Amino acid sequence: MGIRRRHRAVPHCGRVPEWTLFLSLLTMMVLTGGCAIDRGPGLAGIYQTWDDVITRWIGQQKADLYLELGPPQFHKESADGMEELVWDMTLPSLPGQAEIYSTLPLYGGVDCRLFFFADAQGVITAGHRVGCD
Repeated sequence: MGIRRRHRAVPHCGRVPEWTLFLSLLTMMVLTGGCAIDRGPGLAGIYQTWDDVITRWIGQQKADLYLELGPPQFHKESADGMEELVWDMTLPSLPGQAEIYSTLPLYGGVDCRLFFFADAQGVITAGHRVGCD
């Protein structure tokens, strides 16, 4: 007569329940999502002032500025590749994401122009506003 071994049934046999994996993944996404602070392309939230609009774009790509503000009404390029870009916020134009999602500051006057200057690589190097008070 041989020795018989009894095997106990082990639930899940080393498998982790699916709901545990889902909960772990969800927790990890929530925790790491709060750590990402990227001031790069895409809407940054509601601008408090027009100076905030200017400041945000210094050092950023011209193409990304076009996405946010729409195409400029005026554009001038110099022989060395530098560009002057002007948005007249009082003229009708193709809207950018900031206008579509109403993140631009309100202005009271009829004169509101934003001037940006980009280098030959398309990086915004400077900017200022006229009006927008």
